[in-house]
Amino acid sequence: MMKKHLYILLSLVICSQSNAQNFDKLVEHFRNNNFVGFEVTPRDSISENSLYKSKDFNVSISKNPINFKVDTLVLKNPYYTDGFDDWDENYINFPKSFSVIYDENLISLFGNGKFLCHNLKDYSRNKQLENGLNSKKFKYHWVIDGKLYAKSKSILFSGLHQWNGAKWESAEIKIPVDEQSILLSDDKFIVYRKCSGEFGGTIYFFDRQSKETFFTESTCANTVIKKNGQYQILAHLGHMMGTSEIKVIDDPKKLTKAKSNQLRTKQGSLGYQDKSNEYSKELDLFGIQLFSTFEIENRRLFLANFNESTFLAEIDGKEIQIVNPLFNNDKYTHDPITKTYGTYTLINMDHYGTALDREVSVMIIKDNKITLIDWNENHSR
Repeated sequence: MMKKHLYILLSLVICSQSNAQNFDKLVEHFRNNNFVGFEVTPRDSISENSLYKSKDFNVSISKNPINFKVDTLVLKNPYYTDGFDDWDENYINFPKSFSVIYDENLISLFGNGKFLCHNLKDYSRNKQLENGLNSKKFKYHWVIDGKLYAKSKSILFSGLHQWNGAKWESAEIKIPVDEQSILLSDDKFIVYRKCSGEFGGTIYFFDRQSKETFFTESTCANTVIKKNGQYQILAHLGHMMGTSEIKVIDDPKKLTKAKSNQLRTKQGSLGYQDKSNEYSKELDLFGIQLFSTFEIENRRLFLANFNESTFLAEIDGKEIQIVNPLFNNDKYTHDPITKTYGTYTLINMDHYGTALDREVSVMIIKDNKITLIDWNENHSR
């Protein structure tokens, strides 16, 4: 049996290296790992101008890098238990519900139905908020329209509750999912996904007024951004060499409308039944995974994974330009979700080999600061 951890906030790494030093490490990584897919790039041809080149894209170091302050923390689950026989069941020690940001706090929910709250200023525990939220037990939580909602864990008193700032009260809002995260909510739609990996993925637009749901294929959506009235959907798949795409939808109501029995389908393959063609493709790449996208100072950045390395990049046509190497390692995730909460961007990251589909890490971005939080122990490699 594993000894129980000490449940303290532990700061592991504060990145203070210069961009030049970090890019040197990244260039050296590509030189030492010059066999990508079925292609070998001669070591002496690898430089900042071309770390890798194919007919589809060229990877390079940006001439205009971004100097983020990068911190790495480990947060301990105070409800940690080692009361299981098979180590594969350790997933129960990770958040049951993807964390959210509410009122300048990171709000996480664990399998015992209890919340854990960390103040985003210094990541100290907000026990006053915790005590209020934990007056009831819940099985999932969301932030919609800036309000915190949670689904009751109780069988007798099941239902949806809303936090009013002092206590929980019954909620009238309709949320089209039970125990899964949402990608985006606005005044018209609540957007969510279902993913079955290489067998297909579906993105759903729940019309908040009519209560109808429209869908199309997206394997598998990780970020939805609404810009100029359009819905931009970034999706990636890790199967084989990896793929990434961006679909742009002008009017979700022109997609195929889902029937009630179709909404009960747990697999993600329903999306292939949409024949509306009511979308355009802005990006379609093979051989690289784009886990997330967000904007910093009007620059559109992508959290990219390529050649066993995860970094931030801009994309200009066929040019993938690395603006920051982040942790100089392979920070991998299978089905992440990115959401914006005011001035914060939150990336929830799972990892199947660590905790199945539960959250093992989060990245929090604000201005030019990035904080990577791992649950229970350092999961970077």
